[in-house]
Amino acid sequence: MLPSVAGPRCTRPFMVGVRCKGSSELFEWFRKRKQPYNENQILNDGLDYAMEFGSNWLQPIQSRLVKLYPKLSDIELDDYNSKCQAAMKTGHDQVYALAEESGKDASFDAFVASYSKSFPWVNDKNLKHIFSQGMYYAWKDMGW
Repeated sequence: MLPSVAGPRCTRPFMVGVRCKGSSELFEWFRKRKQPYNENQILNDGLDYAMEFGSNWLQPIQSRLVKLYPKLSDIELDDYNSKCQAAMKTGHDQVYALAEESGKDASFDAFVASYSKSFPWVNDKNLKHIFSQGMYYAWKDMGW
């Protein structure tokens, strides 16, 4: 029998003589960031976690962020959680306000110009994600 590095659900050989880790565990292991940590990368990873749908929606990000950045202290993790949750909420609020003004034709470029003044560290991927989530809620609430 092969030694296991994961739970019973994974039985395909990952390496010779070892059964594979669960896909999410393996993925997190490969994603772990190397030191020195980049502040903008931490914030963008945290914002990405903050915007996750499903069971993690609107949940604190510390337990997920520490898997990528194991050297962060609890105080730092709490600070990143606060910053990322605030960035998400502010972005959604700004998109919603744009949608109320402009309807379905709310401009992504107008959102980016306004939002980036307060959160210049947010990358393109997260800008698009915040905008699409905000528009989703606007469309849903406004019955478009």
